[in-house]
Amino acid sequence: MRKYAGIKPKFAQEFTGFSGTPKMFRSRFRGETDDITRLYSAADIRKIRMSLIGMPVGTRRPQTIPPIINVRMAKGGTGKSTTASNVVACAAMMGYRTLVIDGDPQSSLSSIFGVDWVQQEVIHIGELMRRANTKNETVRIREAVVPIYGDGMLDLIAADISMSSADGWMMQLLNREQAFVRLLEKEIDFFSEYDVIVIDSAPSSSLLTTAFMVACKTILAVIMPEGQSLKALDILASNIQELNDAFPNKKYGVHIVVNRYNQSKRPHQEVLAQIIERYRPYLNDTIVRDFVGFLRETDSKDGKIPGPVLENESNSVGARDIIDLTKSLIKLYGIKLGDSGAVTA
Repeated sequence: MRKYAGIKPKFAQEFTGFSGTPKMFRSRFRGETDDITRLYSAADIRKIRMSLIGMPVGTRRPQTIPPIINVRMAKGGTGKSTTASNVVACAAMMGYRTLVIDGDPQSSLSSIFGVDWVQQEVIHIGELMRRANTKNETVRIREAVVPIYGDGMLDLIAADISMSSADGWMMQLLNREQAFVRLLEKEIDFFSEYDVIVIDSAPSSSLLTTAFMVACKTILAVIMPEGQSLKALDILASNIQELNDAFPNKKYGVHIVVNRYNQSKRPHQEVLAQIIERYRPYLNDTIVRDFVGFLRETDSKDGKIPGPVLENESNSVGARDIIDLTKSLIKLYGIKLGDSGAVTA
């Protein structure tokens, strides 16, 4: 399992929502070793949050599909995978049991978490869907799980290039757009263990990306404040309208995150103004600023496994934007801590 020690006390206190002083927090939640400099794991945060709301630590969700966040854009290069990787890391560190699915054959998100499909055997989501939609096959979904944080706090279903062939077998299915939904229903025991599922979808249109969209009522679109991203957003809006025409009872929507915004660039200012004018009701209040740390996420040097900005540069402006963004998404998607009604990050 990938090693990550955890977060510092000041972030732990923020993520748990503890309202006392930092000294009170450290004194109350130092752990068995009474170490005032200890780092807090995602599992530690969950336990603390549950204790603060008087909820038994072992409490699990009911056997239902948790909220699904499908991170999607109709073009590449917008920072979709880096945004997804940081949001899932942050959600897990806030105490939510999180499953992230790499739905892009380019496997950028898998790489951020240190999974190299060239060197490692990967059972990707396309293969799991194929098994779930084939008679007399067992899905064996747990074999596909790559643990990122311990205790099931952040698990990954990784991707590899062979996932791009999924459209071939999906073409033979009846109601092929429901292929992912059928996997969710067939493996509900597994999926209901998580508080949230996040999918990093491919930018290209395919049967696979359509199946992911069908399962998620609100698509999370990550765009850059540039002209091409704005055009791609119009294409995505058209795709969502097609879904609404095909499934009039489901009412699919979009929520937009502006990423890599550089206030010093006049074109960014101009395009952001256009985005606000055209899509204000669908726009997240957090504008993720341009930060070089996001580019370092996949830069593996000296054998070091890369990782999200939240892990490696937690005091940066990039990490702060991700924290604020994640808090807003928890409220938007109604993500709850276990079986509690608590959705406040």
